[in-house]
Amino acid sequence: MKKSMSTFAVLVLLLLFSCSKSTSPVNASLSEELVIASFSVRTPPAWEWEQDQGIDTFIGRIFNDDQTIYFDQGYLSFGSLDLVEKSERTISFERLTINGVPAIIEKENTQEGENSGAVRLSVYLDAGDKERLNRLYIFDPVDEETIRAIFKSHRFTEN
Repeated sequence: MKKSMSTFAVLVLLLLFSCSKSTSPVNASLSEELVIASFSVRTPPAWEWEQDQGIDTFIGRIFNDDQTIYFDQGYLSFGSLDLVEKSERTISFERLTINGVPAIIEKENTQEGENSGAVRLSVYLDAGDKERLNRLYIFDPVDEETIRAIFKSHRFTEN
């Protein structure tokens, strides 16, 4: 009996120590890094980015054949995380830290306005220096899990 308990304990320990940190299939598919001037994100293959014409902020799109994530970086993009609040349109609201930067991921109903989808998924990132503020958002995401993983891969580049 004592030998079987020892064998069982050894097997359990081997199992625990042999398990590596698991990677979800979504995170494993984020094999490409897009470096976008002042920040980067990880995406699945075949995603690209393009800068759009902005006046007071740095704006553009991260896209593939099926989905487009818009970004708006700069102080005028949203001001600060203190200004991002839940409303009657909020579906989900999560405060978190993404690569050391305070952030909010918000999912909301957007049944108003031209070019609006039924749902908008956004991430707001605020490094606290009034310069590194970024909002990324997408209307009606086809694959919300992948979009959230892309959001969570965001990193501001070093100045």
